[in-house]
Amino acid sequence: MSANEEESQLSCENVSLEEYKDVAECLDPVDFFIVTRVPVETYRFKWILNQFSNISSNKEVYSCLYSSCYRLKFIKYENGFGLFHVNDIEVNNRRRNENRESPSLSIFLPVFNSDPVQQENVREDFFHHVIEYKVAVADKRGRERIKWKTCFSNDKDYGSYTIGEYRCNSWKTFFGEVLVLNCRVKVTKNPKTEKQNLDTKCSLESHCWEKLSQDLKSMYLNSLNADCTLEVKSEEILVNSSILAARSSVFKKMLHHDKEQKVQNPVAITDVPLPAMKRLVQFLYTGSVEEAAKDIPLQEVYDLYYAADKYEVMDLRKMCGTTLMSKTSVDNACQILLWADRHSDESLKSQALNFISLNFETVVDSDVWRHLTDDETKLANEALGFCALKFKAGADK
Repeated sequence: MSANEEESQLSCENVSLEEYKDVAECLDPVDFFIVTRVPVETYRFKWILNQFSNISSNKEVYSCLYSSCYRLKFIKYENGFGLFHVNDIEVNNRRRNENRESPSLSIFLPVFNSDPVQQENVREDFFHHVIEYKVAVADKRGRERIKWKTCFSNDKDYGSYTIGEYRCNSWKTFFGEVLVLNCRVKVTKNPKTEKQNLDTKCSLESHCWEKLSQDLKSMYLNSLNADCTLEVKSEEILVNSSILAARSSVFKKMLHHDKEQKVQNPVAITDVPLPAMKRLVQFLYTGSVEEAAKDIPLQEVYDLYYAADKYEVMDLRKMCGTTLMSKTSVDNACQILLWADRHSDESLKSQALNFISLNFETVVDSDVWRHLTDDETKLANEALGFCALKFKAGADK
């Protein structure tokens, strides 16, 4: 619009251009703006049901919680099975009331915070949003037999939603002792609106962590400014000692324990395999493990877990512990429990014990459990005591 057209339009409204400019100059400048965003979270996990044929009909089997308020329920029928999304707030509230009556059971029952304000925040955070499920049911050979997809608004405090049901008289020919559920959950939460103040000051701050990680990765791969060599068997890894020392207190003592004393070069690494050492160094440079999204064998995950613990890189150790639990099965649960105990990792140990209690009959009937009772009697007794307390807590509900 030209100046003449604008002036003509303003004249029609009985406001002169000069008056309009005077009013505009009197307006206060914008000092904040409003932003609305829709939080979306995605979970991917695998639920393995071992000895599937031994599950009795109409038996309800629950998955481990992937939030504090809901989980999955599996029901086996005479001629098929079904999968459901379950809200647990009613169950948690009942457990909280039972805890008040029986304080001795409080450590075994998950409860909400008693503060009404915080409790309402929990309800708002986990409920009243849209949930989308994509589930592929596979047999023990990994072949997908059934696919379910559903979407619903999770607007109830308790109850269940059907994800999918399969009924067929010949379904037993597809599934034997093992049934695998590959799950993808997309949670779209309530839109959140917030006021953000304008920063009138010039700032050079930037959160370009990905670019920083890529640059440091290039520095590592091209051995730029490398002043130290890690010797793992017959292989050599060229590193910058300052980066390793800044990221690991153990490397700091090894490489900079005395400013006047030269570091022995190369530094021999005798108890960490080469793949684990390369992943550790890459993490120290970049803060990530390149193969994190791929299927790393269980033993290699433990090797990296061991290296992270030895060199006190605790954020990497936690990541490895989470990966170990994602690979847990009845065949390796005792081994993961043993690893957690050796490294005094109480978080991983608690998760392994909980998995054993949920799959108690299958685990104690395995050869791995018998080896644990023979070689690690104290740890096996601790696991039995933990399971007994869990069973007692369940029986008292």
